[in-house]
Amino acid sequence: MASAAVGIDLGTTFSAIAHVNEHGVPEVLANAEGDRITPSVILFEDDDVIVGTYAKQAATVYPEQVVEFVKRHIGEDAYRFVWKDREYSAEELSHFILAKLKHDAELRLGVPVDRAVITVPAYFNDKQRRATLRAGRMAGLDVLALLNEPTAAAFAYGLQNLGMTARVLVFDLGGGTFDVTVVDMAGNNIDVIATNGDHQLGGKDWDDAIIDHVAQQFLDKHGVDPRTDIVSVSDLRAKAVSAKISLTRRPKVNIFHDFQGHVLRTTLTREEFAEQAATLLNRCEALTTEVLRDAGLTTADIDTVLLAGGSTRMPMVREMLERVFGKAPAADINPDEAVALGAALTAALESARRAGEEAPVDIRTHDVTSHSLGLAVIRGEGLANARIIDKNTRVPAERTREDITTSFDHQTCVDLWLVQGEQDDPLAATVLGHFEFYGIPPRPAGESRLSITYRYNANAIVEVEAMDLASGLTLPYRIASAKVTLQDIAEGRSPRQVIIVADCSGSMYGPAMDEARRIARELGDDLLDRAHQKMAVVACPGGVRQLPTSDKSRIHKAIEGLVAIGATPMADTLERANAAIEPEAGVARFVIVLSDGRLDDVEAIRQQVETLRTQGTTVVTVGVGPSPDLDVLAQLASSPDRSFGPRDRIDFGAGYANLATWAPQGG
Repeated sequence: MASAAVGIDLGTTFSAIAHVNEHGVPEVLANAEGDRITPSVILFEDDDVIVGTYAKQAATVYPEQVVEFVKRHIGEDAYRFVWKDREYSAEELSHFILAKLKHDAELRLGVPVDRAVITVPAYFNDKQRRATLRAGRMAGLDVLALLNEPTAAAFAYGLQNLGMTARVLVFDLGGGTFDVTVVDMAGNNIDVIATNGDHQLGGKDWDDAIIDHVAQQFLDKHGVDPRTDIVSVSDLRAKAVSAKISLTRRPKVNIFHDFQGHVLRTTLTREEFAEQAATLLNRCEALTTEVLRDAGLTTADIDTVLLAGGSTRMPMVREMLERVFGKAPAADINPDEAVALGAALTAALESARRAGEEAPVDIRTHDVTSHSLGLAVIRGEGLANARIIDKNTRVPAERTREDITTSFDHQTCVDLWLVQGEQDDPLAATVLGHFEFYGIPPRPAGESRLSITYRYNANAIVEVEAMDLASGLTLPYRIASAKVTLQDIAEGRSPRQVIIVADCSGSMYGPAMDEARRIARELGDDLLDRAHQKMAVVACPGGVRQLPTSDKSRIHKAIEGLVAIGATPMADTLERANAAIEPEAGVARFVIVLSDGRLDDVEAIRQQVETLRTQGTTVVTVGVGPSPDLDVLAQLASSPDRSFGPRDRIDFGAGYANLATWAPQGG
């Protein structure tokens, strides 16, 4: 059976779906209710999940069962909506909207819809894009591509004006997000030059301005705030949206609201609304000015201002643009539908390309990155953002830095914190991921120079690679959990996992064993008083006595159980400890061997230490007893400075854990 590819504008307040018909013309598909756009609102009713107009109407009656504006939360790990003891992430909620659009399109087309191009704000970051991809896949769609919304609008405009040469500014103000993008159109090429925006700025904020205005009047008149009740707020929002729409056609509108037996009747004029929303409009204007500056242009260089997003219908928006550019925005395309139409064209092109068929239209688009990508590194006495791919670089893109080095002697792994943003301080940027690259040969600090490569694919999703330049080895990596933040690292709360390996052979009987237990207890007491620290205890012989824990009592119990009872090759014990205790990315690992140095098969131990080193584990040796063989123990440590006597203070290292250092040429 044939199937269809569609374009989906997944909006904050409304969504739309379109396809390219048999005549090669993109058209919006009406939903099951006969409307061309679908409210991005979800209602949970008993065991049913309802999306669209009915859900939006129910918001004023059952607000606790309704989810709106979910797009503003997509990519947020902490966001959850709870219904009947079930938690839903933003991407799960978004998938319900996509599934509704897919289902309704199948009713209209009579064939399965299994492929889609989904649009996203140009200013969406990597996390938000990945979450959107997952939502599409959850809805049963093969996501052919993610397309930036302004680029989609420009594509639709370009189809209507084939062959034109113009520099276009796409002003995309939707229900919850704002993008402004400069595009060059020449013949059948659409080249994005620069983009900027704010994914927390949109029509909802204009609604909020009306809500606050009415609520303040209510409070002044009746002494109660209608925003304290969820049902009242939902009712106020519906009235605010209605008033906003009415003010696009009329100079003033009447608003009524009743709450707790009190009634307010007020009038809102278009001028008053513009005054209340002046800060929001100024943010739009500032971002528009900024994108022109990024592109090295002035307003005089713009031939056409193209509108996308339903919020551009507000007169104040059009008046501001006409004042700034000295010309009225183009009106040849429906701002509600432009993005979906451009997405449908892209879906048709991508489907044809994959199938090896002729493209339905001959238009090519080239997009750019909306954010810079860098990594958190040590520079001087603090942290810095070493940018690798700059904002407004054409995608797909691949860039490499080769001025990154290790930070301390014998460092065998580096923590790479991938950050997105223009800020020089990585703590002010958005952290996209945390990787641990390991297997660096041990060398003095700064002598291991690393090549860090970032790849930005066509969906503006990031891939990372690291290489040790001296050996040419591409380093393996592990992905860290989100338990530890970059702020933790900056404030000295670097996570560590310390594994005590106690030599329990016969030569350790008596004072040596007592000393080993004392040192182990002192290490545990010192380590576990700090955040993000764990300890494990392994006996040789005897095996793992305690898996990694932050519980001091368990560690003390395991240590007290250490007794000298026989002999097991230390190499075997290290191998078993390594197998039993899984390495965790982003957590510095130390194996501390407490021994008198009278060990069998030193060469086998040395080989096992090398295996641990290549996996990013540091082996520390501590001599115990009346006359430990410190020379043997020094040979078994990861480096000479990691071998200690029984009364030496064991230092795990301070500073920024396993971060790399930025050492630009001449720096």
